[in-house]
Amino acid sequence: MLEEIERLKQALRHVYWLGGSPCAGKSSIADELVTRYGWRLYRCDDAYARHAEEATVTHEPTLYHLSRLAPDALWLERSVEQQIREEFAFYHDEWRLIVRDLEALPRDVPILAEGAALLPGLVAPLLCERSRAMWMVPTVDFQLTYYRQRAWAREVVRECRDPEQAFENWMQRDSGFARAVIQEARQYHLNVVVVDGTRTLAQNLAYVEQAWRGGVQV
Repeated sequence: MLEEIERLKQALRHVYWLGGSPCAGKSSIADELVTRYGWRLYRCDDAYARHAEEATVTHEPTLYHLSRLAPDALWLERSVEQQIREEFAFYHDEWRLIVRDLEALPRDVPILAEGAALLPGLVAPLLCERSRAMWMVPTVDFQLTYYRQRAWAREVVRECRDPEQAFENWMQRDSGFARAVIQEARQYHLNVVVVDGTRTLAQNLAYVEQAWRGGVQV
């Protein structure tokens, strides 16, 4: 196990990691950084459908199960606490597939991996430099404000028998997930940005860029 971790650590030393909770501005910041520096972007969300299709009951049981649930079962028939627990289990299942994808990409330029699936406890053992990883999480108020402005958010729960309750459960799950990510990142002494609206997206971008500047390859 230790030999494999060391192998991956060296194989992925050209990767920058931007994780966190949804609605914190990760995607916008990742887009700007890869444009600015000519990096390659690996977005976990873009790989999700392919990973869900590949998942098996034996090797990725939670990913397999959750990706195949009907809307009511996903948002209404599980407690928020269960949703949070299974969200972590889901990403633990997907981690092997994400690492496999990253190893398969060309190494001609640095890679910026972005997504909520990049849990601090999974990424930490692979870091040659802790400064190459950052987690961004929104406060509850910031999350609610911006989700309510997104028309597609209501589409996610539209087919539920009680869309309002499903949306509320979803928001509580994400806020609980955000708190757990902060706790886990701090446990591993990793960088966390809490997004509360007092800083602009440009200011958050500047903060991430400054934190990475020592290792940024241009």
